[in-house]
Amino acid sequence: MARTTTSKSKTGAGVLRPLADPETAPPVSRIVDRKLLPIPFRPEAGRPDEHDGAPLSRLGGRFREVFAAEHGIAVDAVDLGIVRQVEALNADTDRNMKALGEIQTKRTESGTLRFVRLTVNTPLIFPWMLNGRALRRMGSELRGSEVHLVTTAEDHPLLSLPTMDVDGPESVIEIVSAQRRLLGLSNYTAADGPKKGRIDSIIQFGVLDPPDVVLTQLNSATGSAWVAQAAEGAQRLFSALAAMDVLANRNVASVATERWLRSAQPRLRDLTAEDLSTLSESLKFSSTAAAGYFPGATNVEGWVESVAAVTPAAVAFQLIRTMEVNLIVAVNPDPVIAERRGLAHPVSDTVQELIRSYHMPGKAKERWNDADVLGLIAIGAVDDLVADSRVSQTERSMWLGESLAEWSGPPQTDDGNPGNLLVSTTKLLAALTVQSAMPPADESSSVDSLEIVNQRLRLNSTRVHSDDRAKVAAAQAIAALGLNGSGWEGTIQAAIFGTFRHGWFWKTSEHENEVIWPSLLTLPLAELTALAQAERSSRSADDDPDNAGPAQRAIAALGGLALMANPGLIAQRTALSRTGLGAGGKSNDISASDPSILLRTMAQHEVGITELSDAIAALTASAAQTIPLDRDDDQELTDVYLRQRWLGARTTSDNPQTEFARLVQELVDSLKRARDGEFGSERLKEILPGELLGHTPPNDELPLETDYAPDLWGEPVYEEIGINEILVDEVIPVLQSLVDFFQVGKAYARAASRISR
Repeated sequence: MARTTTSKSKTGAGVLRPLADPETAPPVSRIVDRKLLPIPFRPEAGRPDEHDGAPLSRLGGRFREVFAAEHGIAVDAVDLGIVRQVEALNADTDRNMKALGEIQTKRTESGTLRFVRLTVNTPLIFPWMLNGRALRRMGSELRGSEVHLVTTAEDHPLLSLPTMDVDGPESVIEIVSAQRRLLGLSNYTAADGPKKGRIDSIIQFGVLDPPDVVLTQLNSATGSAWVAQAAEGAQRLFSALAAMDVLANRNVASVATERWLRSAQPRLRDLTAEDLSTLSESLKFSSTAAAGYFPGATNVEGWVESVAAVTPAAVAFQLIRTMEVNLIVAVNPDPVIAERRGLAHPVSDTVQELIRSYHMPGKAKERWNDADVLGLIAIGAVDDLVADSRVSQTERSMWLGESLAEWSGPPQTDDGNPGNLLVSTTKLLAALTVQSAMPPADESSSVDSLEIVNQRLRLNSTRVHSDDRAKVAAAQAIAALGLNGSGWEGTIQAAIFGTFRHGWFWKTSEHENEVIWPSLLTLPLAELTALAQAERSSRSADDDPDNAGPAQRAIAALGGLALMANPGLIAQRTALSRTGLGAGGKSNDISASDPSILLRTMAQHEVGITELSDAIAALTASAAQTIPLDRDDDQELTDVYLRQRWLGARTTSDNPQTEFARLVQELVDSLKRARDGEFGSERLKEILPGELLGHTPPNDELPLETDYAPDLWGEPVYEEIGINEILVDEVIPVLQSLVDFFQVGKAYARAASRISR
């Protein structure tokens, strides 16, 4: 006997919300005056053939003239690939011809961008490949794919437009797919509530706010291609594509890249007249579920009245298959600003400034997540250090999370690169926070490596301060450690910040020894430990602890990160944290001082240095990582244990800022437990009646149990009965007060940051 379950009819997770609902269905009036068929490529009579065998279309010819005038070059010097790309984008010839006569200007701090408002085919738009909202996490997302992360754009040698170096077509496709996954828009099912809401809105009304799209050349060793990249508006683009994917039941964006993959050896190449001749048919998706969403060529009005009027999906598809964009055709950097900032690629920086104006602190309409902004600054600084030959390509790959080193291994490999994950990440932290940490490869440059980091902070309108550098370093360290999405990143990020913001680590100009501690990170552990012990023994008890030697600081930096990132300590929630919570442990009888205070104290004592050395060895010396133990009492070196031993039992911190941070962290942890605990809100949303009663879930492969009750395995209890309205009315004001507390607190933090600049 087949088992059945009773459930309410509802939209499945993998499909769009019901479009037949009059409140949510896109009205037919939304597609009035729209072109309902893709525009076929029609070479204009009387024009000469181009080198791909066909003349330009009427729109292509006009665009070439406008483009040449904007760049100050001859008409015949315009790259045919650019013109063919615009002909492919064209979704309304009459409107676009008119738009080409109305060039508009966007102004940024770095210069101006000239654009035209075109109606284009949505599937042919690419996202900006340097998307700052996802770039920090992209390295780990691409890890194992043999695709290298693209982090910079350069200026075209002839045109005022950007170029990007990529590995090849597969690399471009994988980077775009990774962006969609990281933004939670790979498909409708993966989107969270707010993102589903955006997709639903776009289905009903279309993309209302035109994205800024830049003509960009992609270069690889085997070919190149001009593409249109949405420098701002990736969420709108991906939302539209996700909706089209569901409606057509296929990946609609593949039409933009399929020409690269046709040959036996895939390569980047520009569109040709032959590609354009078949593109309009490809954009009808005739072999998919979208085949019925287009009218015949001779009876458009009849289709609107008989099909679109009763098929909301057809209206939705027509609404989102085209969109208006601000197509940037020329970028004009301000030469004074470019010289003042020392920009190697002012055109590309002007595009980046346009993006920053939408998302960065002090400029933003819609902010990126703080960690993503900080990661963007870190990646820019790392790239600058690589360009100045201070950092190797291998280190860059590790720091961006493209490759993940093993915990175990020597401090340094034969080629001079870090030999394990601990040394690599600590060196990253030093590079972004410590004076002169990364010396130049030769004596031709006298610029402190920290000034390179500071320049990136200024460029992104961020305060130049040790706190801000520590935030930048901590955010990128999460990617370098491979902890994105682990649920632990917030704790370790705060602990790293609380360590490397301290002058004991970063202010090497005031240290007594000419050798600075970052240069000692790659010493063998036994040698580094011996040096630290020698420095300690050479000092008297009355000496200022701030004047510790470089080996003491190096072993404190390595040991501190080892205690924060040890997988075993993380698993049992006892890793070194910023405020002494022990990541969930008791906090009422320990000091809540920053980790820098704890590590500085440990580095002044023989036993403390030994414990730091043992913490490093627990991660790097054996094939399997272990939890470090104290040699005398065999106690685990947990957050609580170390604070009690080295800082004593106190109920408050040694400064009000850290104590306040500890109390806020306690609140945050309790809220997380309310959400993620065994019976937290996330679990309560999914639990079934049978699970609450302790019954065994049904198994279709086994005989039907006599006491089987279908209703116990239907809808989650949350969806069946909801939550008592009185209880909801009581708790909503409490939750709202928490939202207000954190939102206002965030505003105070930003105000404090601005005041201290």
